[in-house]
Amino acid sequence: MTATPDPDRKPRKRAKRHTETADFDAFARRILKAYARRVAAGDVEALASMVTLTAEVDAMVRLAVAGLRAEPYSYSWDEIARRLGTSRQAAQQRYGDKFERHGLDPRLLQAGLTVSVATLVRVFADHYPGSPMPSRCPGCGYPYPDNVSECPTNATVRPLLKQRRGEDRDAVALLSPDQFADLLKPKSRTTRATVRQSATYAPDPNRPALPLFDLHGEDPTR
Repeated sequence: MTATPDPDRKPRKRAKRHTETADFDAFARRILKAYARRVAAGDVEALASMVTLTAEVDAMVRLAVAGLRAEPYSYSWDEIARRLGTSRQAAQQRYGDKFERHGLDPRLLQAGLTVSVATLVRVFADHYPGSPMPSRCPGCGYPYPDNVSECPTNATVRPLLKQRRGEDRDAVALLSPDQFADLLKPKSRTTRATVRQSATYAPDPNRPALPLFDLHGEDPTR
């Protein structure tokens, strides 16, 4: 016999499950091990995608450290270094120092680990240096050192957006062709050191002079 539901009885709310951070850690480790077993079982094409997880994990650690350093937590570098099992100097050199002088874009810190692809696209575009490459990031004013072609924000966004670009193709389509090509080829830009070297190179007197900002060294008369 089926019981007749009482219309005046309020449905019982399911108790909210509290998940400890250690549970997330164990779950992530199980996923990675399962991923490795699937690749090891003959899926050689997935090997390249698996390697990109290293860059994504590093970007996530950088976001986590930035959040711990910010208000209201304000953890010191000594406290962070102690958890990382390294020295204060090593922790600050990797996750702070020059990165801290021009911190991560506030949109990343506000979204944290729930950041959307659309937000990643907007942040990447705002901090994209373009060509010819300026001396400072147009998005945050970060001064590019020699042989460095992106600010700390885009160094964090790039691996995440590259990995997750398939989740929101409409948002990614808002990138310009140059920005999208640069996203897929992070080492393709000419650094300022190379620009200076080409600018100080003594040209052949019998060859037409190159424009000052011809970054690729191509002869414009061809």
